[in-house]
Amino acid sequence: MLQTWLKIFYRNSKKNWLNVVINIVGLTLGFAGLLMVMLYLNDEQSYNQTNQHADKVFRVIHQLSDGDVWSSSTDVEGTKYKEEIPEVTDVYLNDGWYGDFVVKTGSKELYVTDILRGANNFFDFFPFQITNGSSEAFKKAKNHAAISEKQAVILFGNEPAIGKTITFNGRSHIITTVYKIEGKHYFMPSIIIQYDKEPEGHWGNFSKILFVKTNKNTTSETLKTKGLAVWYKYAVLPGAKADGITPEQFIEKHGTTPVFEPLTEVRLKTITDDAGPEGKGNYQLIIIMMSLSVLLIIISCVNFINLSIASATQRAKEVGVKKTLGMSKGTLTKEYSLEIVFQGVIAFIFSLILVEFILPSFNDFMKKDIDILNMTLLSKNAIVAIVVSLLIGVIAGVYLSNFKSVEVLKGNISRSKKGILARNIMLGFQFLISGFFLTGSIIINNQVNYMIHKDLGFEGDQIVMVSMNQYDNRYKKYELAKKVLIQHPNIEAITSNSFTIGGGSSNSTNFNYKELSIQTNANAIDYNYLDVMKIKILKGRGLNEDFASDTIKNILINETLAKNLGIYDDPIGKKLNAGFGDKDNDGKNLVIIGMVKDYNTLGLDTKIPPTAFMHWNSFDWMKQNFWKVQFKIKPNNVQETLKYIESYWKENIEQGYPFDAQFLNKRFASTYVKYQKQQTLFFILTSIVIIMSLLGLFALASLTIQQRLKEVAIRKTLGASVNEIMYQLIKSFLKVTLIASVILIPISYYFMQNWLDNFVYRIGLPIIPFIITPLILILLVFVVVGLKAYKATKINLIKYLKFE
Repeated sequence: MLQTWLKIFYRNSKKNWLNVVINIVGLTLGFAGLLMVMLYLNDEQSYNQTNQHADKVFRVIHQLSDGDVWSSSTDVEGTKYKEEIPEVTDVYLNDGWYGDFVVKTGSKELYVTDILRGANNFFDFFPFQITNGSSEAFKKAKNHAAISEKQAVILFGNEPAIGKTITFNGRSHIITTVYKIEGKHYFMPSIIIQYDKEPEGHWGNFSKILFVKTNKNTTSETLKTKGLAVWYKYAVLPGAKADGITPEQFIEKHGTTPVFEPLTEVRLKTITDDAGPEGKGNYQLIIIMMSLSVLLIIISCVNFINLSIASATQRAKEVGVKKTLGMSKGTLTKEYSLEIVFQGVIAFIFSLILVEFILPSFNDFMKKDIDILNMTLLSKNAIVAIVVSLLIGVIAGVYLSNFKSVEVLKGNISRSKKGILARNIMLGFQFLISGFFLTGSIIINNQVNYMIHKDLGFEGDQIVMVSMNQYDNRYKKYELAKKVLIQHPNIEAITSNSFTIGGGSSNSTNFNYKELSIQTNANAIDYNYLDVMKIKILKGRGLNEDFASDTIKNILINETLAKNLGIYDDPIGKKLNAGFGDKDNDGKNLVIIGMVKDYNTLGLDTKIPPTAFMHWNSFDWMKQNFWKVQFKIKPNNVQETLKYIESYWKENIEQGYPFDAQFLNKRFASTYVKYQKQQTLFFILTSIVIIMSLLGLFALASLTIQQRLKEVAIRKTLGASVNEIMYQLIKSFLKVTLIASVILIPISYYFMQNWLDNFVYRIGLPIIPFIITPLILILLVFVVVGLKAYKATKINLIKYLKFE
């Protein structure tokens, strides 16, 4: 029995080898795509999975009334949550970012990255395995430090790390704890230190990252409701009283809502732009990849079913004979299903080989380190492969087994209406998916090109940004470097600002004008910053070192802030009150001397924020946000100039630290790199889907036209021209293509409109792709089916008419 089945399967596969190849290749690509997405998703979801407290830990973020969301919290709110929310059992406060320092230990000095500073209860929230010392020893004193096993080996070799002293950033720390990091987590620091003193802040100073630990099964909604009550009591009521307004007015003016994000969802589903120092996962890309891989499997299934139904007529007599010999419908269905499942198993094996082959390139493209050896995912993918193969097999098997013995043995099954209808529905669905991919690919390509070539409001050509790593005296070092390095003939200008293009240190507070209060970014700049960046001043003037008031009370604002304050037409001379100040400048009665044209800083998917510009010396505490020096260099001898800057930097500015230089244009380009990845993936999948569709169409056209060769012979005998015969053979395919194209338009419009809504600055949804796509599909049908149809017109008439 088995031997007979294998012989029949082999002979049919050999006879219809093109169909088998197309079926297996299609399923191979579909299964491979699904496995890649599952591996990628599993890697992203693995963050915090080994943390036994993860389901009880929440990160506190804040949503503002204007729609902005901050990942930061105040120094003081955590204590109140613990006191007044019964479900909160503990709180942990930290800087939220890693520090990088030259660490001294004995006679050795090494540059160490990923150093985290926070409260002493880190291990109560992130319980890494302690391999030496204890978490309790870490808590006992503020100069105690914990170190990872990996970093301990780098610093001390085989010597025990416990009791060793490390010094950096002006402080000495005694190592009391050595830990081992297994898995992936929100924090994966190399060294953990504590605040040298308890943070002292207020309810308006959002400068830390706050976590709360709760009782089991506490929901984020429960925490939000109770947290909002705490916020109202300690932030809203006192703030309203101090401003002399009602709590409702205060909420409207400074509305802030605490939101509690489950630690397990922060990596992929946070509503902020910050998911921690280990980065934010691209959830949208995962959804897109998952959807596309499923569509790829669907189109492979459609191809498979379509070809199976189309080629069914070639096996109709086989079915008739088997039924005549007593074989039941169930047995026939099982036999044909088994053939397809066998092909599905082959496709699954090939998909594993394909994934293993392309995984290194995928890891490099996505900056990952994914391994295929995940038995859970492989098992799930195998189950999907079997289920999909069974589904295809049952559909095709039932169709075949329902042939009537008498009819098929007479040869009356070849042009059944049901078969043609089923074929056309499947073919239309295939064109629909292909058209969606093609339309989406064109629109995504247009948007990414728009982002690359859009006027950003600044010119970053030949601007090099150099990072400063040490915290102490950074602004003074900058002023020293500026005096010396500007003398180099290839350096045209040196400047700096705090809110750097492409992302960097930023500070925001409310700027008030009359009854209006606008949350505003405060951008500290040097005198020449706007000139160097070619940022236009639309009204008034820029900062000038000849005017002492330009470092005290004079500021510039951007267009967005001017519009929000209602002073766009006449901003010059208006006085604003900022929500911050210091002993030298209280932030009150800041005078607007200029209005700056809006320019993009964080990417085209982010709104240009209201921004005020002031000199570094206006508020001394702003110098703590000094991070990068910006050089305008000449295009000739670029490498020589960079080497000169690097040499001076390492000798005079930051000994022992790496020299980190980056061109501004490249830095800003990183803000849309995730969309470029979407563009690349969409292009690859579009190409695969169209190729698969064309192969399926070619095979289907071959079978269909083969069944109509006698009709062609009769038409030729009756005097029909080549063009008339070709039209008759092609018209059914064209009709299906046109119907699919009409259905495609609203579906593509809906999904691509939603995708474009991710961007604040975007193209309008173009009409051209919805016109081009049907034309391309029709052209492909003409080419693929037309070639087969033309070949059919050249048949030998006698061969097909000799029995008539």
